[in-house]
Amino acid sequence: GMADLQMLSGEQRCMTQLEVKLIKQSSPIILSGNITKQFGKKIAFSVSLNNLLKDTAFLSALLEKKVDDKLRQYSLEGETHLPGVLGVHAISLLQQREGLWSHGLRIKYGLLGEASAPRRECGTRQKVRAGTGARGPYRLELGHEFHCVQAPTYSHQVHLEHEVSASWISSQMEVNYGKHWDEINNKKKLLISQAFKNSSSSSVISYFMEFTMQVLEKQVNYRTQLQHLHTSQVYLQSSTNFEVQYNNHVPFVVGLQWKDASRNGLKTWEGGFNIDTPWLYLYTAHKLHQPQHSAYVLTSELTAGKALSIKDLVLELFYRDQGNEKEGKVHIYTPATTYLQASTVNRLGKNVLHSYSEMISLWNQLVKNEIHLENNKRAKLLCFKTKSTKQEFNFTASYQNLPTPKKTDFSVKIVWRDYRSLPVILQCEGQIKELRKEKMLYQKRATLHFR
Repeated sequence: GMADLQMLSGEQRCMTQLEVKLIKQSSPIILSGNITKQFGKKIAFSVSLNNLLKDTAFLSALLEKKVDDKLRQYSLEGETHLPGVLGVHAISLLQQREGLWSHGLRIKYGLLGEASAPRRECGTRQKVRAGTGARGPYRLELGHEFHCVQAPTYSHQVHLEHEVSASWISSQMEVNYGKHWDEINNKKKLLISQAFKNSSSSSVISYFMEFTMQVLEKQVNYRTQLQHLHTSQVYLQSSTNFEVQYNNHVPFVVGLQWKDASRNGLKTWEGGFNIDTPWLYLYTAHKLHQPQHSAYVLTSELTAGKALSIKDLVLELFYRDQGNEKEGKVHIYTPATTYLQASTVNRLGKNVLHSYSEMISLWNQLVKNEIHLENNKRAKLLCFKTKSTKQEFNFTASYQNLPTPKKTDFSVKIVWRDYRSLPVILQCEGQIKELRKEKMLYQKRATLHFR
């Protein structure tokens, strides 16, 4: 064996050699190595093995560093050879120039019979750039490439740009792949982008979001958008819309809007909701209006299509509360058909309740109902009446208690009228009267009439 260390012009060199001879007549197996080091600049080493394989086996590497005010650069070159097994030659470069970092790697290799003359080649490159201008946004740029001559299917290129400011964020990514990955007209390409924008102010909240994706090979074009706006400048209102586009068609849309225009303590609210999908279309609109402090009007509209068919269905509700008098109305209709129309008026006084209502629908003609109820200490009365165009039903019940002379009267009367025949009347009257009340004699008389 042998070792030698030299210092020359700031360069340190070390050489070692080991010889092994197994048989006197054979050539010695020689393992030798060299290391060269230049402080702060480069380092190189090599190892070789002779007389063991049919050719020399070796491994070598060189690492260099270059640094100045604008550039940092690191390079690595290596080579290895195992006769009949493997041959590799690799070059790698890493450098930084201001805000840009870049890296490249190229490898040539050969296996078995190609080990002595490597023909297979693969390479990759990366770059990263990041920075912020004096007043500009923050920008990030990423790049990546990989290609292999013997496997073009896996070759690809990726480019990503990302930008951030005080009011928006955006990103774009482009991916090229396949055999023609580095050609301008390459059809195997994926494009993805996303954006978020905030345009809000003191009286306005505004957001916009978008996501897009294109796959040229599959002819896929996809886009999603979300918009939201809320303002309180003149009155409160809000609008939110979500939309999906696929290959220039719009298969999915959702929208929600509302507005509060209340003034002077009187409420005025409006709102709407719509959705459109391949299976269902739905639109609804609602309005709550307060014409005066004691009255409310609610109007709702509904239109549906595709799986469910409803056209211009309207629901109107009215309610008024004036203390002892309460009134309500409901109306359900379309421009062509009235499904339900009903109204009711209720008056409540001292010991008196009166209610009147009307109803007409698609399934029955006009029906009128009336209820009258009195509840006094000595007298009570209940009247119920319902009437249609062909029939009428009346029910009346009364109760009266008189102290002088002491007696109690009650009656029940039921009338059923069918205009195709004579009315049916059921009447029952009764009386309980005290005739005499003495110390040894107590006498009462009860009378009942039924017809």
